[in-house]
Amino acid sequence: MKYIILLGAFQALVVFSIFIINNKRTSADKTLSWFLIWVFIHLGSAFLLHVIFPDAQIHKQFYTFISLIYTPLFWSYTVQLSGRYQQIKNKVYLLFLPALMAAIVYFAIAGYVITHGGDTPPVIISYNKITGYALIVSSLVYGTLFLVESRHIPTFWQSERQLVQFTGVASLITGFFMLWLTVNKMLPDASQVMLDSHLWGRIVTYISLLSICLAIGRVKVLSLIYTDTQVPLLESARDVLETVIDTPTAFIENEVSEMATPDPAGSNRKSLLSADQQSGIARDIKRWMEEKGVYKEPGLTLDNLAAMMEISRHHLSETLNQYLGKSFYQFVNEYRIREVVRLIDENRANKITPNLLSLAFDAGFHSKSSFNQYFKKVTGNTPSAYLKSTHPAGSRYTKISVNNDNSTAFYQP
Repeated sequence: MKYIILLGAFQALVVFSIFIINNKRTSADKTLSWFLIWVFIHLGSAFLLHVIFPDAQIHKQFYTFISLIYTPLFWSYTVQLSGRYQQIKNKVYLLFLPALMAAIVYFAIAGYVITHGGDTPPVIISYNKITGYALIVSSLVYGTLFLVESRHIPTFWQSERQLVQFTGVASLITGFFMLWLTVNKMLPDASQVMLDSHLWGRIVTYISLLSICLAIGRVKVLSLIYTDTQVPLLESARDVLETVIDTPTAFIENEVSEMATPDPAGSNRKSLLSADQQSGIARDIKRWMEEKGVYKEPGLTLDNLAAMMEISRHHLSETLNQYLGKSFYQFVNEYRIREVVRLIDENRANKITPNLLSLAFDAGFHSKSSFNQYFKKVTGNTPSAYLKSTHPAGSRYTKISVNNDNSTAFYQP
């Protein structure tokens, strides 16, 4: 088992290093970084304990409080993606109270063991039972919440939404397995499945953590591919000419600076608007997008939209970054991709093979490279692959809804 632990600790460290070298970390990324740090501390200390004290019984009969940190921490990450973090941020600390109380008891017992030559106090039995029950409830409740909340994550964060769904499934599997182990121990000896429940509980937990770390690593690699490489170093001469001719230089510079992610610094600034004011602006933005179709204007910028809506540029930017959780170009290009998908489906229904670049320009894109990038990010397919497929994955995203927080999200019709 110690090799599973070592592999999990090493994987957490490797993925955490990707966060360190990525200079475009969002607040959600910082939350994932803390998740990885706790995984490394948990598994790293467990591995050292197995190596240094291979015959010690204490590490085989003492639950750690760190397991109670994982699910509320990942829940914080989930609601940041869905855009609801602003509504609950003042209450997030309450989710960590069980872990805090378990930590106090944990260190009290650890101190007793150290000062009494390795003897364990009777209270360790009660601690293990209560912590074990709390882990089961936490895994089952949060696992369900992850799956439910994932439906409200905008499709632009497709890989992140898959991570949340995967973590939800992993949490439910862990929770139900631990519940089965608990029930099994309560059965009469003749009816029990004879196994070391404590050992198997740890094995399943460690494998679950390892799998989640691998899934996080996958998301970060995809993020580096689809987000960090916003402007290709080499483009065809035609793309360069199209961009220069069709797009003002100031607009190109503005897009490069705002396209990738919500302003990280903006998430730390004090909000100028109340939640209700941001909610109202978010509704107005949706109306301008859906009813007036302003996203189809290739030269649309944050300043242009603010002038159209007759509101402050800073108020518009704050609502997009803090309330909706995305940059201006992420928000606008989701609508553009929806329009392209609709046009492709319409042409396919009429048995017409459309010019994809023409559809992209009609939807508001100004260059081939940005269109291909966002189409892949939102639908999971390249434009040509989507056009050729009989049952394309992207066809799930032909509509846009508005979540409770007024953020936009593609959903299945």
